[in-house]
Amino acid sequence: MQIQNGADITKSKKVNAIIYSKPGDGKTSVARLLPGKTLVLDIDGTSQVLASHANVDVAKIDGEDAHNSILKFYALAKANIANYDNVFIDNLTHYQKLWLLNKGEKTKSGMPELKDYALLDNHLLKLVETFNALDANVVFTAWETTREIVEEGGSKYNQFIPDIRDKIVNHIMGIEHVVARLVKKADGTRGFILEGNQSMYAKNHLDDRSGCLQNELILPIKNETKNKEENK
Repeated sequence: MQIQNGADITKSKKVNAIIYSKPGDGKTSVARLLPGKTLVLDIDGTSQVLASHANVDVAKIDGEDAHNSILKFYALAKANIANYDNVFIDNLTHYQKLWLLNKGEKTKSGMPELKDYALLDNHLLKLVETFNALDANVVFTAWETTREIVEEGGSKYNQFIPDIRDKIVNHIMGIEHVVARLVKKADGTRGFILEGNQSMYAKNHLDDRSGCLQNELILPIKNETKNKEENK
């Protein structure tokens, strides 16, 4: 075990993030707005919004075998990571539904068994940690849901969070640098909320921004932009 003085700790140059919102609010479009080259895993079938954008490569999950398909995508991403600045997994909410559906197809009842839910929780945690270790910015998307928060005094309120399994959502949000809720204003402008409150969970451990436009989630590193093409 090594001890490092706080003055010597530097901010990470790569971003691990979860972005979430209602379906159709523009999460998938963020993939084409990230700086550099992006490798996308299309899980929910919405990658058509990336058409005609040469800075994006797209792989599609095999919905009949979601578990092994995402592992194959990870192997593909790791083997070719020198060619990409960003890895974009779209989206975790639908992935967990596919995973449970695949499990249910193997039972007599057509439903997942109780043990499958614990297996999924462990799998999702390991999946997020494994992708985050890639030498690239890693962005997961999810749809949004709400949870009820009960304070010590008994007062209650609802909070928007990513739609991820209840038992692990706090853990996954905790290990990400950024948890951002994408919102659309009445004038059509889209942007991210990066600072949370009672009504929504959000955080930003990379800089002091409390919000940003849709195309500013990840900012290019000045004078240090990674040119992975040169490392081929």
